[in-house]
Amino acid sequence: MPSEFTLYVVAFVLELVGLFWTVSDILGARRRLLAYFRRPAYAYARDVAAAVEAYNITARTDPPPTVNDRIQALEEWRAGLPAELDRRDREVASHLETRLQGDLDATHQSIETQLRQVNEYLEGGLQEAHVSLVGPVVLLAGVIVGFLGNIRGLN
Repeated sequence: MPSEFTLYVVAFVLELVGLFWTVSDILGARRRLLAYFRRPAYAYARDVAAAVEAYNITARTDPPPTVNDRIQALEEWRAGLPAELDRRDREVASHLETRLQGDLDATHQSIETQLRQVNEYLEGGLQEAHVSLVGPVVLLAGVIVGFLGNIRGLN
């Protein structure tokens, strides 16, 4: 009779510890999930630099240009217009390429960081794989010991 009682007590203690461990692991997983959702999200920004061209404006005190001088200046401007437009087109394209590449790099880095965090969470972070199995294993051991106690009581 005393050995049956001992087996029942051991089974009770193992089942109680197994249940406690399992419930605490479930609550811990819930806390970790909440902490994961409340973590700060990282969004990387590219290096922002403003390109500003300063123009020196000087006041002219010369007599106003004649109509012929104005026509001559206008024709010179019109002759150089295609080359100036090509230069500005190349400059704008280069600026946009640099800016878009910076934005793409920052977006890529942000997405990589978020994917790494999701992987860490899904893998259990720093938690080892056997930690979540301890509670159920102890509970199962308690059930087995209780079963052995019942078999012992039948004899």
